[in-house]
Amino acid sequence: MIVIHYSEIGLKGKNRSFFERKLVDNIGVALKGLQYESIERGHKKVVISAEADKDKQEFRKRLKLIPGISYLFFAVTSELDIEEMKKHLLKLSESYQPCRFAVDTKRSNKRFPFTSVEVNRILGEVLNQRGWPVDLTNPEITFSVELAEKEAYLYAERIQGPGGLPVGSAGRLVALLSGGIDSPVAAYRMLRRGSSIIYLHFYNFTQVTNITKDKVRRIVQILQRYQPQAKLYMVPFEEIQRAIIAVVPSKYRMIVYRRVMFEIANLVAGQVGASGLVTGDSLGQVASQTLENLNVIYKRAKHPVFAPLIGYDKQEIVDMAKQIGTYETSILPYSDCCSLFIDRHPETKADLESIEQIESGLKIEEQVKGALESAEIISV
Repeated sequence: MIVIHYSEIGLKGKNRSFFERKLVDNIGVALKGLQYESIERGHKKVVISAEADKDKQEFRKRLKLIPGISYLFFAVTSELDIEEMKKHLLKLSESYQPCRFAVDTKRSNKRFPFTSVEVNRILGEVLNQRGWPVDLTNPEITFSVELAEKEAYLYAERIQGPGGLPVGSAGRLVALLSGGIDSPVAAYRMLRRGSSIIYLHFYNFTQVTNITKDKVRRIVQILQRYQPQAKLYMVPFEEIQRAIIAVVPSKYRMIVYRRVMFEIANLVAGQVGASGLVTGDSLGQVASQTLENLNVIYKRAKHPVFAPLIGYDKQEIVDMAKQIGTYETSILPYSDCCSLFIDRHPETKADLESIEQIESGLKIEEQVKGALESAEIISV
C-alpha cells in the first residue's frame, strides 16, 4: 500500500475535488507501465493499492517528483485494533536492526479508543521488550502510525515530494528556454504552481546548432518528469537577428533580440492557448535584467510575464537546478543567440521611447512569420 499526502490542496474549499482529481490523473500517467490495483482518493490523501515490494524503487522514483505530493510512504495496513497493530509493527521492524527508536502516531480518527500518546506507549513497549532502546529525543528510526477512518497505516520512512499544486490545475504557460541554468528552474517553479508548460527555444544556424538543440531537448526531457506531457518549439532566429544587426546599435541589440522573442512568444501562446509567459530573469544578474531594461522588454509581451526567479541570487538558482536535475546538462557548452554581436558594454537603462524609435526602422514582419512557420515542434 502506498499512501500519498498533499498539503496545499487540503487548504482548498469547494473546488478541492478538482485538484484531487488532477493529482490522481497525473499519478496515473506517471505510473504507466507499473502494476498496481487502484489509485483512490481518501480523506486528504491518495491511496495506491500495490504489492509492497514489487517495483518499489520505481514507484518511489516516479512519485517523489510529482508536483502536488507533499510526502508519501509505503505502508503496512492494519485493522483498527491495537493487538493487530502490535503484530504488524513487529513484522515491520524485522526489516531493521534494533536501534534507538520512537513511535509517532497521528490520530485523525477521533473515535479510536486510545489517544496518540497511549498508542505510542503501547506499541513502543512491544519493541522495547525485544531489545529496542527508546529515544524520543534523537531516534535513529521513527515508526509512524496513521489512524484513518477504516484502517491504520504503519511505516518507517517518509519520502518527501515537491509539494505545490498538480500540473494542469493552473492553466498553461509558454516558457522561454535558453539552455542555460536559470530558465529551466523558472519553468519548474511554475510547474510546481500547477501550470502546464510549453517550451520555446530560439537558435541560430552555427557549427554547434545540433549540439545546442540536443542539449535543450535533454533539458526538456528532464523537466518532463514533472509533468505528464511536454511540447518544445524550436524557432530559428538567424534571419531575424541579421535584420536586427543591420539596423540596431550593438548596445541595444540584446534588448531588441528579447523584445522580438517576446513577440514570437505571444504568437506561440495564442496557438497553444497559453495565458502567460515564463522567463528565467533574476533582477540585476546581467545587463538585460535591470529594472529599466526588463520594463522595456516586458512591454512587448501581450500576456502576463512570470519571472519566478526575480528575487533569487545565482547560487540559490544553481542549488535549485541541482535539486531538480537540470544543472549538469545546463552547464554544458552551448551557443546562446542572445549573446551574439552585442556590445561589450550594453545599455543598462533603456527607455521605451528610444527603443521603439530604433525598432521603427526594422521591417521584420515576414521574418517573424517565417520563423514561426519554420519552427520544429517536438513532443517529449
